Amino acid sequence: MGRDEYANRVAQNVEMEPLTKNGSDEFNRQDPNAILNACREIDRGIDEIKASLATLQSAQRNYLNDASGNPGAYQQLEQMNTSTMALYRNLVGKVKNIKQKPESGSPRNAPQVGKVDRMLKTTINEYQQVDRDFRKKLDDQAARQYRIVRPEATEEEVREAIQEPNQQMFAQALMQGNRRGQAVDVQDAVRQRSEAIRKIESQIIELAELFQDMDNLVMQQEAAVVNIEQKGEEVVENMDKGTEQIGVAIQSARNARKWKWWCLGIVVLIIAIIVIVILIYKFVIQNNGSSKRKRFVLTDIISADQISAAGHRVISGQAWTPTSGKMVVPGASWSPETETVGKAVVRKMKTFQA
Repeated sequence: MGRDEYANRVAQNVEMEPLTKNGSDEFNRQDPNAILNACREIDRGIDEIKASLATLQSAQRNYLNDASGNPGAYQQLEQMNTSTMALYRNLVGKVKNIKQKPESGSPRNAPQVGKVDRMLKTTINEYQQVDRDFRKKLDDQAARQYRIVRPEATEEEVREAIQEPNQQMFAQALMQGNRRGQAVDVQDAVRQRSEAIRKIESQIIELAELFQDMDNLVMQQEAAVVNIEQKGEEVVENMDKGTEQIGVAIQSARNARKWKWWCLGIVVLIIAIIVIVILIYKFVIQNNGSSKRKRFVLTDIISADQISAAGHRVISGQAWTPTSGKMVVPGASWSPETETVGKAVVRKMKTFQA
């Protein structure tokens, strides 16, 4: 069977069936635990695969130890390979079906889905390793058989004989060295070995494709996951910016209140200074100025009638005496000798002509 033909067959085997079948898909049921139940079922299937791998390894040992070329050992090995691969295909399809559901990404289901996905990939790697080990043991056994019949063969010749696709060189060497001449048995052994090697190669390829299918599904969903993560980061960033802006607004409000109180205090201080200045001017400066302008104080009250009747003005506290109407010099007592006589002075005006 060619590689292309096998690849087509594998693609048909692993192709996922439609998500719904006549409305009876298990996830259509309104069961909140549907995904978790499916994960538990896959978990049990993985345990079954592990048991099948142990049985397969036992069948491989029986085949390698069967020197007589008993067809039963080879048939048992083929059956175990077939059943194990069927288990893998079934579980990979279930995991893909689960991971395509939006509910698989919820915080409640995501841990279990990721767990079964990792466990299934681990068992795929284990199966691949089992097949590689079996292939190596087949090659070592064939090399020993080839050296028995051709001890003079070099390492290069041995390697070419056991790695030849049709195994013709290996078959001829065994038939020539078979002392009993059982050519049919030798050909059957060579054919079984060749089929076992091709089976191992095809299984390794199919397992790698199954593994790649699971990774491709993750890559297809990665864009949506990345978008969700980016949205989450944007939300967090916006929340941080909002918190920062709120902090700035709070600080601005505090500064505004602080400056308002400062302004109010300054206004009150200015008003207090003005009031103090006014009070000082009114009660201190003005009173001092009034006291300096006072010359005397009238202690006796004289009625207007007395003043008009006497026709004289007197100084308070002094008796009135008649005085003569004489002209005196201020500061000197009057006497006839010191009487000042006023004389009229006539001034002549001179006229100047230009």
